Amino acid sequence: MKVTSDCVKKAVIGVHWYVLFVKSGREHRVEQYLKKIVGIDMINPFIPLHEFLFKISGTVKRELKPLFPGYVFIESDMAGQEFIRKLYNKIYLLSDIVRILKYSDTEIAVRDSEKQMLLDLCNNEHCIESSRGVIKGDRIYITNGPLRGRESIIKKVNRHKRQALVEMEFMGDKRLVSVALEIVEKVV
Repeated sequence: MKVTSDCVKKAVIGVHWYVLFVKSGREHRVEQYLKKIVGIDMINPFIPLHEFLFKISGTVKRELKPLFPGYVFIESDMAGQEFIRKLYNKIYLLSDIVRILKYSDTEIAVRDSEKQMLLDLCNNEHCIESSRGVIKGDRIYITNGPLRGRESIIKKVNRHKRQALVEMEFMGDKRLVSVALEIVEKVV
């Protein structure tokens, strides 16, 4: 099976995700290295991204940043032990790669529930785009974007920075990650 970079909204049975912990700021270098040294039909390395909104001279600009700085994901149809056996030596040739993340010695692939959460939030480029919403009283209502219908995962909103902190599971831990959220109206 050839792995493609298209995100589907349902986790594909038989396709696993693995996570590499890499030196911070070297994510794109590791991604390109993996694409070059390993057959593209065996793996698809990618970096989950999120839109970052900021204002310069009165204009809102958009920039893409890693959702999980210091991590590179690998999509593959190889099961855990086969993945380790075939790629271990190639992965550790690059000094920018620190280690493969694992839940335990026998559980290496990202759990389906964690994978599905990312797939639900991502577009086809593994990127969480910005959402828009309104605040009515003390409640947030998302009107469009990937956070629509998922208001419960929003833990904090910074209107001035156009960001929301959302809670996600990542390799067995709960993490707060920043995603773009524009609040277009606040009603008291």
